[in-house]
Amino acid sequence: MDAQAVIKNENRWYRLDNAAKIYPAVSNAKRASVYRMSVELCEKVNPEILQTALTQTLPRFPTFGVRMQKGLFWYYFEQNLKKAAVLLESAPICRPIDLRETNGYLFRVNYYNARISLEVFHVLSDGTGAAAFLKALVCNYLALLGKPVVADDGILDGQSCPALGEIEDSFLKYFDQKAVSSRKESKAYQLKGTRIAPQYVRLTQGILRPGAFKSLAESCASTVTEYSAALIISAIYEMQLKGRGNRQPVKISIPVNLRKHMESNTLRNFSSYVNVGMTFDSGEYTFEQILESVKEQLRNDVKREKLLEKIGANVSAERSPFVRFAPLFLKNIALRTAYSLYGEKLVTTTLSNLGVVRVPDSMKSGIRRFDFILGAPVLNAFSCAICTFEDSMTISFTRVMEETDIERYFFRFLAKKGLDIVIESNYGASL
Repeated sequence: MDAQAVIKNENRWYRLDNAAKIYPAVSNAKRASVYRMSVELCEKVNPEILQTALTQTLPRFPTFGVRMQKGLFWYYFEQNLKKAAVLLESAPICRPIDLRETNGYLFRVNYYNARISLEVFHVLSDGTGAAAFLKALVCNYLALLGKPVVADDGILDGQSCPALGEIEDSFLKYFDQKAVSSRKESKAYQLKGTRIAPQYVRLTQGILRPGAFKSLAESCASTVTEYSAALIISAIYEMQLKGRGNRQPVKISIPVNLRKHMESNTLRNFSSYVNVGMTFDSGEYTFEQILESVKEQLRNDVKREKLLEKIGANVSAERSPFVRFAPLFLKNIALRTAYSLYGEKLVTTTLSNLGVVRVPDSMKSGIRRFDFILGAPVLNAFSCAICTFEDSMTISFTRVMEETDIERYFFRFLAKKGLDIVIESNYGASL
């Protein structure tokens, strides 16, 4: 059977990729493991046309057109032949995927005024795969409206056939049993604050010029990601730890797109992470000192050999005889236990920079901006995500505590450096 026949087989099924296997075990009503990528168009969304566009787009992405099933030893995906329906957006953002609402699909497409949102259960894909799906959906939508769009510059349109590389588990491709790192890490500082129920997640967004932020970061010989991570750590230090000291480090978990370090076209999960941070046990610390520490840690840990060691550790754990042949209910217990030891307790928060979203020139006139939003954490009080499109960078804080100290410090710091920032929120707050 050739490659295209394998992909088009109506009885196809897929194993969950290595990164995906944790999510069914640890996700629940409080920890949805759902993230959002959205696009704001220049005109109000036509839901009927959007529905047609979704129906046309889905067959091009076979790893999105699935439902999840329980096996004896593992969860697995099988093709879902039901209709994937577009939905009028309802609060809260990034809420758990209701399989009755989505006909079993592990994503949903929402619309509201001029915004189209794709919310994805992380078991399906990472931000790179979601961006490819959303861009193709928007391209088809604009074409159905009669706009003169051309599906080039990386758009995966329906005229092309899926490639086997798009559905592979790239973790297995790059697994080297000789390259394995230790998972041991110290517990991280957890923010103090007044917790709110996850269904009332707070969203605060700062919209600014990416060129201005990039220039500011480059003036310190750093990247936007490094500068942002250091600024979050500095905010936590200034707001909660200065003068008090603390033995637990403030650690930021930064997802790393492995496609930038290893050849892969997969549309499934292929990301790792780097945890960077500082311990504020005594003395005074400046932002510049924190930034230098973050730069050193991050640049050391994103080296290819370090990333391969993390892949090795994760895949080796999956392949151990105890794990492979344990029934699913025991695996779930083991995965939940592992997550409690190696999950949110080891980091203070997460910062994910999706980078620049690129679309063909023919699409740009119909799009105002793209947003990337992480779902609300449980133990960690907030998350931060960054997304850039053309001359607009959106920095999104999702929060499950009342206090706005961290993002207030973050955006005011940038404003004092001369950056013009527009603040938006889903709860009417001002910073």
